[in-house]
Amino acid sequence: MPTKINEATELAIPLKNLIGLVTFTAVSVWAYTGITERIAFLEHNLQAVSVEVEENDEWIDNFSPPPEVSDTVRRVRDLELKIKELEVLLHSGENNG
Repeated sequence: MPTKINEATELAIPLKNLIGLVTFTAVSVWAYTGITERIAFLEHNLQAVSVEVEENDEWIDNFSPPPEVSDTVRRVRDLELKIKELEVLLHSGENNG
């Protein structure tokens, strides 16, 4: 015949086991809370980094150098071409002379 459980039912659990169960439960709750807190912190950091990466990506996509830089690059290229021309003239003069 099955035992019926009601308000008057008594259980005999050794105090050592009861303290162990309570301690295990407390440690489990503490660990779970710590893990969920850490996950929330990491998710927040990930979201912040994602926003920063998106802003940097947008800045890179929209970047154009100032006109002064473009002008300087054009002038350097012109100087490089003139130097090559002078080198060719110098070598052709050496070969002819």
